[in-house]
Amino acid sequence: MAYSGSAVVTHLGGPDYQVVITETEAGAATEATIEGLPKKGRICSQSASKTAGSATTIAPILVTAAASTLAVQTVVQASAAADQSNAFDPPVKYSTSNGTLFHRSVCDTGSDSSITTIYLIQAGW
Repeated sequence: MAYSGSAVVTHLGGPDYQVVITETEAGAATEATIEGLPKKGRICSQSASKTAGSATTIAPILVTAAASTLAVQTVVQASAAADQSNAFDPPVKYSTSNGTLFHRSVCDTGSDSSITTIYLIQAGW
């Protein structure tokens, strides 16, 4: 099978957005595109859970450009684990020209993992 990553953006009201990313066949460099976000925002929290596959750890990142380098990383995990749950204080700011962000789960091994990731984002700075 091939990688599949879908992102569902839900406007919760006011400045609040929830992004739920569902991935299958995820690996170290697979990437899901998140569209429909505010052009400027703050990432308040991130939670990720590996539900199947050979990866023992994930270290999810959220970036402002596809296949980006460290120069434009928005959220990077300091350590890898099978599950991630992070509240950012202060929230992590981002700015894009079109409201699109890119998510990678960064699995430590294999390309067969299923992962669900949830971001809570607020519009504006």
